[in-house]
Amino acid sequence: MSFSVIKSARLISIITLGSRILGLLRDMAVTNAFGVGSVASAFWTAFQVPNLFRRLFGEGAISAASIPVLTETLTREGKDKTDALAGRIIGLLLVILAAVCVLGELVIAALYWRYQDRTDSALLLALTALMFPYLIFICTAALLGGVQNVFGKFASAAAAPLILNLFMIVAATGGHWLNLEMRTAIFLLSVTVVISGIFQLAWQWVAAKRCDLRLPLRLDARNPAIRRIGLTMLPMIGGLATVQFNTLADALIAWWFVPEVIVNGQEAERVGPAVLSLAQRLYQFPLGVFAIALATAIFPALSRHAAERDDTGLAHTLSRGLRITAFEGLPCLLGLILIREPLIRVLFGRGEFLTVPGAVDRVGLALFMYALGIWAFGVNQLMVRAFYALGDAKTPLRISVINVAINLALNLLLVHTRLRESGLALATTICATLQVVALLVHFQRRNGHLAWVEIRGSLLRALLATTVMGLAVWLVDGLYPDQYGMTLRLLVMVVTGAVSFGAAAVLFRCPEMREILRR
Repeated sequence: MSFSVIKSARLISIITLGSRILGLLRDMAVTNAFGVGSVASAFWTAFQVPNLFRRLFGEGAISAASIPVLTETLTREGKDKTDALAGRIIGLLLVILAAVCVLGELVIAALYWRYQDRTDSALLLALTALMFPYLIFICTAALLGGVQNVFGKFASAAAAPLILNLFMIVAATGGHWLNLEMRTAIFLLSVTVVISGIFQLAWQWVAAKRCDLRLPLRLDARNPAIRRIGLTMLPMIGGLATVQFNTLADALIAWWFVPEVIVNGQEAERVGPAVLSLAQRLYQFPLGVFAIALATAIFPALSRHAAERDDTGLAHTLSRGLRITAFEGLPCLLGLILIREPLIRVLFGRGEFLTVPGAVDRVGLALFMYALGIWAFGVNQLMVRAFYALGDAKTPLRISVINVAINLALNLLLVHTRLRESGLALATTICATLQVVALLVHFQRRNGHLAWVEIRGSLLRALLATTVMGLAVWLVDGLYPDQYGMTLRLLVMVVTGAVSFGAAAVLFRCPEMREILRR
């Protein structure tokens, strides 16, 4: 892996860290205003629908299929040809997204007519219809960010989520301050999401122009490169759709099967989807900062190796990516488990959140289950991109289809246990682990160049450093005086964990520490 990949990953990580911190402030504002009851559950579930398409089209299939082709075009034919091809891809994407949006709205309208007499379900469908057009703006913005990645520009795409977070913070806080009725305030928040999508698209378009790209929009489905992208994209859509289907299925199963909670002695609230959503956002914080940032930076490098038919270089780059993912993922896993209670209390322990009995414990248990698989989520990001760089979308598709069946079976089994929505989180972790094993086995059979000796050595050193960190945090937390408050307790635990892990990594001579910190 070249130094530029590490440098790009570090830049993305820094910007993503700022975005994730703002995202936590967003979640704090929304949770303070709406809690984890039926209104919040309806919003977070509806918000997943356009985000599903963002991951499927914007950051998913089209980006994954386009970046290798755009990289190859840039390498062999130059910038002007790449610019023209990018304009054709974006033009075609806009037409596809508009058609999907119209079809989606018709389906939602039919469902609303069927369930309009059920208050909670009607709210869920109304919010989904309201936010559905967001997919047009956010998917196009994400693709524009992917085009910039091909030219080595990562900052604008990484910073774009800041816009959504700022808009949502203002809307949630404003509605709360104006003392709007909760359902009126949630509609205001949903409209704000769509408006933020327009601003994100404008942000990315301006950033692309700063790369001296004209991006002439054209519909040219007969272009050989476009047809190649389309043929590659179809199995990718299948593979990514299964992953995103699992995420949406988790929310819907939590909506239907997790028992309602009686709040204030009279109101029955659906808390499962909101609890699951908060836990997801907490584990995705470190995941976005290290794993997704690294995978985003490494994908163009993997694509260049594949375009040059350099299998050894591709495997070497991937091996170092796996080592860094393990080095960063293991302390995040244990750290989230250790700090989960004070973290939840400090971030969300106020306002409407406290009206639901046992909310802290329920979010904490779901976070525990997700944290167990954080390393697997990170490795999956790298492995899927490695197959896509090689032009092989069918292998991840086959594995994902099998995973969907396993995940649904585990969901329906575990949701009816005492784990409730946390059983859905555990099912996700189990399936992510199985997918990692399957992807690694298939890649090894195909390529066979992964540096397993180095990976095993790095994994052992990371495990030792993580163990030292865990013991230090556990001891400090046990000695912490309760009268000093929860916020200071959380700060002491985080600082202790960071310092002890860093010191242990230096002591055990982890090369990943030097690579990450090197200027």
